[in-house]
Amino acid sequence: MYNILIVEDDAALRFIYSKMKTWSDCGFTIAAEASNGKVALEMLEKKKFDLIFTDIRMPFIDGIEMLRKLNESGNTIPVVFASSYDEFEYARQGLILGAFDYLLKPVDKRKLEDVLLRVKKKIDEMNSISNLNPCIEEVLNNLKISPDENKFVSQVALYCSQNCGELITADDIANAHGYSKDYFGKLFKKHFGITFHEFYSQVKIEYAKEFIRTGNYKAYEISDILGYASVDYFTKVFKDITGMTPSKYKAEVNGGKK
Repeated sequence: MYNILIVEDDAALRFIYSKMKTWSDCGFTIAAEASNGKVALEMLEKKKFDLIFTDIRMPFIDGIEMLRKLNESGNTIPVVFASSYDEFEYARQGLILGAFDYLLKPVDKRKLEDVLLRVKKKIDEMNSISNLNPCIEEVLNNLKISPDENKFVSQVALYCSQNCGELITADDIANAHGYSKDYFGKLFKKHFGITFHEFYSQVKIEYAKEFIRTGNYKAYEISDILGYASVDYFTKVFKDITGMTPSKYKAEVNGGKK
């Protein structure tokens, strides 16, 4: 079961939500309730939840401000808003800030089920971050970056892992997640400390090291597989990153035997 935090200032609505079977039917359980965004943020500092189902207009800190603060802290928890007809503009702001979806009050059980099943799929995808491709995980470890430290890093790590058989560009990831090329480049440098080109070069060299360890590939074959223009350029990049040529690395792996 995935844990839900219900954020709603109307006690009667919280009671109604608590009696709905739709949550459990979709694999969720209401783990806690909060009367406003301020209380919810305090709870989130002490306990992990998988989903926030929240009202928009509340005292102290409303749903929009709560989502804004979550974004600022890098918290990637999915947020679903419940709003009235006259709050559509608020709901639209929430979607712009990255809310997963919104439902109109009174909440329709069928529509709630649809949203919960889609949220569950997203959570499962987010959880797959723990099963990253080993080459990408190794580069992240070398850079001392946690793959789940914030939403942007998770997006990049998952995209690279899910498309590990392709030659990926910064434009590919930017387009897939709705970033402009320039904004993606700035975000990447901010969170990774290097450019995407430098990052992906390190990833490709980790792949190269795996190919070399198998003993089944020549340097020129690895160079072709990884999309390098020539084996000489591949050798140069390999040495720049590892401090040794592919042949020297192979010899070390084989205990000094070439």
